[in-house]
Amino acid sequence: MLNRYYACILFLFSVVQSIAQDRFPVDEIPQKLTERANAVVRDQQWTVNIRSSDDVILHVKQVLTILNRAGLEHARLAILYDKSTQIKSISGILQDHSGEVIKKISVKDFIDESAVSHFSLFEDNRVKHFLPNAMQYPFTVSYEYELKLKQNLVIPDWVPKPSRDLSIEQSSYTLRCGLSDGINIKEINFEGQKLEEKNDKQRIYTWTVRGIPASKNEPLSPPKEKYQIRVKVAAEQFYYYGKKGAYSNWEELGGWVFTNLLAERQKPTPQMVGKVHALTMNIHDDIDKVRVLYRYLQEKMRYVSVQIGIGGFQPMAASQVEQLGYGDCKALVNYMQSLLSIVNIPSYYCVVNAGDIKRDMDENFASMDQGNHVILAVPLKKDTIWLECTSQKTPFGFLGSFTDDRIVFACTEKGGKLMRTPKVSTEESLQKRHGQFRLSEGGDIDGLLSTSFYGNQFDNQLAMLGLPLQEQDKRLKELYAVDNITFKDINYKEDNRLSPQLIEQLSIVIQKYAPKSGTRIYLIPNVFNRKSSIPITHERKMPFFINRGYRDVDSLVFALPESYVIDLKPADVQLDTEFGSFSMKLYLKGNNLVFYRQLILREGLFAPEKYATFAQFINTIYQTDLSKVVFLRRL
Repeated sequence: MLNRYYACILFLFSVVQSIAQDRFPVDEIPQKLTERANAVVRDQQWTVNIRSSDDVILHVKQVLTILNRAGLEHARLAILYDKSTQIKSISGILQDHSGEVIKKISVKDFIDESAVSHFSLFEDNRVKHFLPNAMQYPFTVSYEYELKLKQNLVIPDWVPKPSRDLSIEQSSYTLRCGLSDGINIKEINFEGQKLEEKNDKQRIYTWTVRGIPASKNEPLSPPKEKYQIRVKVAAEQFYYYGKKGAYSNWEELGGWVFTNLLAERQKPTPQMVGKVHALTMNIHDDIDKVRVLYRYLQEKMRYVSVQIGIGGFQPMAASQVEQLGYGDCKALVNYMQSLLSIVNIPSYYCVVNAGDIKRDMDENFASMDQGNHVILAVPLKKDTIWLECTSQKTPFGFLGSFTDDRIVFACTEKGGKLMRTPKVSTEESLQKRHGQFRLSEGGDIDGLLSTSFYGNQFDNQLAMLGLPLQEQDKRLKELYAVDNITFKDINYKEDNRLSPQLIEQLSIVIQKYAPKSGTRIYLIPNVFNRKSSIPITHERKMPFFINRGYRDVDSLVFALPESYVIDLKPADVQLDTEFGSFSMKLYLKGNNLVFYRQLILREGLFAPEKYATFAQFINTIYQTDLSKVVFLRRL
């Protein structure tokens, strides 16, 4: 993962400010700012003073009123520091609801500890953090701190309202820089007051927002980047961990990254050269060479997060990865590039903002801190092959929902460029399930269930591969969540001949699944794939967002007891909307009850006024999925 410094500086936000000994009575908060709010930012001031490329002062003040227990976490101050970040001062004050001082906070009240995360083996960050003890609500906490950043490559964004349950009385951000400094600035969703001025030595920019109320959480809201206020700053001339550079666009930044962080780290060892030639000596097609070397990487190397050196941006050398047998995403991509270079196959080191939610690099604003992961692009004559180098299970040329369909930053010897990772269509993201079961007179069902996962749904059960049987059984019971379910046999296998496919084969018994009442038995034929309902909201403000489309097809066949006949069954259902479609059919075929269900959900961003129609569509599916077939015992 890349540069945790930046991520944690943003998290800091629950950070900052005490304005001297000023009182902040709770009853002075406008009523509209307490509605739906768990905390209120009374006054916040961020000041970034770029005195030189290796001397940036970040001064932050914040007064925050915590209204209830749900808002307590907003009172936490966490300051990450390392070799490039020096904490110059920290102080704070706690006030009661009337504004009377309860306690003064000093640096000795903070816990200081290593900031090593649960997924990382090596990190050189530390953190000072403080959270007020349980107090009577509401109360007010003020913080003031100052940091010296010994670099100007990463300047934290200003995000005055990072959470929906916060309201803002006043928040401001001031940027001070030299008269001749090249500074790139981007404002996002900003509609407040902006002031530009200069004196004999500096240009001064100030952004201010006031009176922003909290908002309720609305289901399926877009990613917060779409609606949050944000100001981004990047210095054209920079210094970072002993290295200098300059950029004003992605091309220049990528060239600097390749030359200064990657090129010297990709030199292969003689052992690597010998191994690669041995693996590829009888292979003539480049794609087959890439495939063999990727398999070698997966078999030989394992992923270990390492967040040390030049702010977590520079990978370990390929020779070191060869020696140790492990590396983080940067190191493993760099190592794979080194292997490919031996057989003269070019490749691109690509920084990506990874995660289930698709997030693009900002095409119009280059900066070093927009990504959190690295993948590899191999541009061949007919196609570009994308490789996830941290996984020992991911098929060749497959990315999956962690990095699919988004703009990434490729660093090459000719400079940086933006590329888009492959998109998997709704129809290709398929989960196809078939089951053959026997329904007993006592209401038990048993039989075989086979499910194939394709496209972005390939990831659904990929983690099951290689797990002990006991752990697979535990996870399946949590996933299928059917009372009295037992898995007599569990099997997973891959079939990647045409496209990645994961096949799950289960032998299942569910005791007392179909309850009895007198001479009747009640069966819900949709045993395994039921859609959850969603709330219907009125006066919705935000658009709603379907992040990724998919298709589910379920076909279950139940062999019926000869002593039972159908007394009542639900009608077939067919729904067609702009959000997708749904169909459900039930019919008899001989002495078998056949259940068929298909759901297609399409990704997209939809207007707020369409949410009610969408909720009706989903909730109709929810109700249909619970439909019962009633059987009557013959007398």
